[in-house]
Amino acid sequence: MILFTEEKLEKIVGKDVPYFDFTTVILGIGDKNGQITYTARHDMVSCGTEEVRNIFGKFNIKTNIFIPSGTFIQRGTILLKAEGLAGVLHKVWKATQNLLEYACGIATKTHKLISLAQKANPEVCVVTTRKHFPLTKKISIKAILSGGAMPHRLGLSETVLVFGEHLNFYGGYEKFFKDLKEIKKQVPEKKITIEVKDIETAYKAIKAGVDILQLDKLPVAKIKQVVEMARQETKGTKIAAAGGINETNIEEYAATDVDIIVLSCAYFGKPADIKVILKPCG
Repeated sequence: MILFTEEKLEKIVGKDVPYFDFTTVILGIGDKNGQITYTARHDMVSCGTEEVRNIFGKFNIKTNIFIPSGTFIQRGTILLKAEGLAGVLHKVWKATQNLLEYACGIATKTHKLISLAQKANPEVCVVTTRKHFPLTKKISIKAILSGGAMPHRLGLSETVLVFGEHLNFYGGYEKFFKDLKEIKKQVPEKKITIEVKDIETAYKAIKAGVDILQLDKLPVAKIKQVVEMARQETKGTKIAAAGGINETNIEEYAATDVDIIVLSCAYFGKPADIKVILKPCG
């Protein structure tokens, strides 16, 4: 799903164990055989288990039970169970628990948001912005994919999304709409998306033939008007709602019959609660 390099996996553990595990060394327990078990304390969507399993492999820890990312699991389900020397089990313990709890938390919140949205509009697509916490992009994207969402755009290089800030330099919305056909000729493989903040500009964008119209922070009633307008036109413009959408209002936005819901709140899901037990084998 998402590729994590060997270097990245090493850093996850290395930041917690820059040299050695002092406590395990002074107790003299590093060479004892043990097992580690990660258990869900509540219903959740799994995520990050592949990365933890790969970390285990780097430390000669044998994985016995493994639940793939993207699996909805119930309270009490074992996500991972593995065996190895006590010294290495203690090295990976907290780093892997943290990774799982944050990743599963985002995946679980994403799943909840999609469930709420599709209850009101089964056809709506939920996508997430680039507003993840810095340096967490890969695991954040994997988590929202595991929860059933898609990324809105992974970066500035692969999509064309025109903001008002761009048009301040370009010459305004009217010039953009006038030039739209020529702009499309430059990128025949790409969709042209434009964000607008008022209903009048939204109507003009639809008539001009933008591929995707992103409505930023418009009230639900006005979004519904824009959707109805778009459906009457033959341009095929898709409508996306964005700005302040979360679990308290996503059903309202979905019920407007928009094609896409753009949000950031999935990245800030409460970390999952995962119980970890380390004990001797046998």
